[in-house]
Amino acid sequence: MSELGTCLRLIECGEETPRVVSPEMALGAYNAWRQARSSIYQAWTFETDPANLQPKVRRLNHEVAAFLREHPPVGVEQERLNRCLDAIESPWSRREENQLRLVWERQFPNDAEKSKNLLDEVEKIGAEPFRPPDPLPPIQIEDIHLICWMAIEREAREGNR
Repeated sequence: MSELGTCLRLIECGEETPRVVSPEMALGAYNAWRQARSSIYQAWTFETDPANLQPKVRRLNHEVAAFLREHPPVGVEQERLNRCLDAIESPWSRREENQLRLVWERQFPNDAEKSKNLLDEVEKIGAEPFRPPDPLPPIQIEDIHLICWMAIEREAREGNR
């Protein structure tokens, strides 16, 4: 498990909880550290590649963007259209996607009217273009150090043996 918040929620103890570290547990810490260090290194290395930081854009957004490029709304400045296309080709929440889908699936008298309504809906939703985070700088596995460790043993309870 690698989510810190989840890990911490699983731990429950008080000040009176006795500290017990068996020899097996102490030896196991070294193997656990090797695995953790490797996992940290792999996760960090993934974040150093800008290609891995690109957004996952859903199919609907790709379809809407392609439609708007093929049928640009009449009388709309190119800068406005480009800003909306950048926003469309960004990750969206399901709620926002559902709002866009309602307009996408609605019938319009012509493609120009549909394009205008799609553009208006994107602006109404308030979608923003994706700004990728800066990639992390490369590191070596030797740059990762153990500062402290804690062993946790599950207490046997009735029904949990």
